[in-house]
Amino acid sequence: MHGKRNWLAGGILILLGAVMLMNNLGYTNVSIGWLIRELWPVVLILWGASFLVNRKSTGELVTGLIIIAIGTIILGNRQEWFDLNISRLWAFFWPAVLILAGISFLRGPRMSGGSSMAFMSGIEKTKTQWDLEDANYWAIMGGISLDLNKANMEPGKIYLLSCNALMGGIEITVPTDVTVYCQGTVTLGGLEMLGEETGGIYATLKADQVSDNPDAPVIRIHNRAIMGGVEIKH
Repeated sequence: MHGKRNWLAGGILILLGAVMLMNNLGYTNVSIGWLIRELWPVVLILWGASFLVNRKSTGELVTGLIIIAIGTIILGNRQEWFDLNISRLWAFFWPAVLILAGISFLRGPRMSGGSSMAFMSGIEKTKTQWDLEDANYWAIMGGISLDLNKANMEPGKIYLLSCNALMGGIEITVPTDVTVYCQGTVTLGGLEMLGEETGGIYATLKADQVSDNPDAPVIRIHNRAIMGGVEIKH
């Protein structure tokens, strides 16, 4: 996502700078204010295109096409190329978001272990030793931070973690000497796992880290981010 934002921001600044330069040299007489006011939907189109160019899943393809469609409709209406009622698009957008969020729960693995919820609050396990167990973590308008370097784990054991961020955030730090398998779904949010990242209207992502030690613990983490974010890092 950072690369997409840099590409988009850089392109916009180059365009504005080029127009200002041509104006100052007397080759053109284009109002920067008019350019921003009338052509800002182009930013949406370029943003959607960045999802298509750098897509890692079918979800990012869908996200890119939807953003391009929104930008094209707004631009076309402002330039009077056509007259489409964008409110009809929003009538489908939010129900579709809810459906996609529901699908992410249906497609996920069956939850096991106890549940810990941060509802408009925080859960932090980063400073003292703690025992890792199968668990479900929910960050609902709150935040959760887990440092698995501080967690006690049994050699060769498989641990299952389900992490759900609903308008909240979850951050997990994993040791480099354990095997970690991550998969996740994001709806109107961001997901970063072991150096791989995705986000947007709807996207999926997988990442893993395999230890050379055959007796190393195995951690399987399934993530869902709905208008929120999950980050898993070394």
